[in-house]
Amino acid sequence: MFKTILIACVCVCLTAGALLAQDEVVAARKTLQTYEKGVITLSAVLKFEVQGVGVSIPSQERKTQCIAVIIDPDGLAVTSLKNLNPQVRAQAGSRRIEIESQVQEVKYRLADGTEVPARVVLKDEDLDLAFLAPLDPLDEQTKSKIAVIPLDDAAQQAEALDETIMIGRADDDLNYVPTIQLGRIMATISQPRTCYLNSLGTLGAPVFDRQGKLLGIVCRCVKDEGDSENVIRLQPTPSHLILPAADVARLVPQAKEEIGKDADNEKKSDAEDQ
Repeated sequence: MFKTILIACVCVCLTAGALLAQDEVVAARKTLQTYEKGVITLSAVLKFEVQGVGVSIPSQERKTQCIAVIIDPDGLAVTSLKNLNPQVRAQAGSRRIEIESQVQEVKYRLADGTEVPARVVLKDEDLDLAFLAPLDPLDEQTKSKIAVIPLDDAAQQAEALDETIMIGRADDDLNYVPTIQLGRIMATISQPRTCYLNSLGTLGAPVFDRQGKLLGIVCRCVKDEGDSENVIRLQPTPSHLILPAADVARLVPQAKEEIGKDADNEKKSDAEDQ
């Protein structure tokens, strides 16, 4: 009798676990279907310059691709600043060498392959965020090809072992197909700011909770100690840190203000040319 009850209990537990796992998959698929057009690929040309005492190396340009997230119907997007401004520091004897980069050109690649010339409008090195906007206002046809991942309806908080859903895109070899991965929150970081250590991550990618609400953007939002003057770390800060959506949202008004300034300057320039 006891053996029969034990077997029944095990079966119930296994069935419940399978149902929970299936619910997680269904929620993840729904999130992907809703927001995949809001996850885009940035194609950028970066100019690298080497700085250091007694170093003379010509600048070089390289192409790169990364993930960004559309957060506004007018095409405002955000990504990890490290994607567009990678910094390398090295020590050669008593000589410290730094490699800096500048964005020479950047384009959005939308889900259907449409390319939209863009520009960086705001950088925040502390939060590791870069905001971008189209060079020209989007027409209605182009707007219909994107989805907006809302910052104002985001998840409030996360706790250890909470399930996460991350949306990304494959590279050009796989035709930029949208990708999805399931993970879990491993820890909450409280200093110097609140962020979440996820079990997986791609810089610039959005991470959602199980209900499909945006949890945040994958960034290196905790400063690497190797950035200090006297410390060189062999292992950098992990790239699985999620900056909460609320922190991203706080910079949106400033990014839009910069866009407005650019528009005003362009109008003044056109008026002077006439």
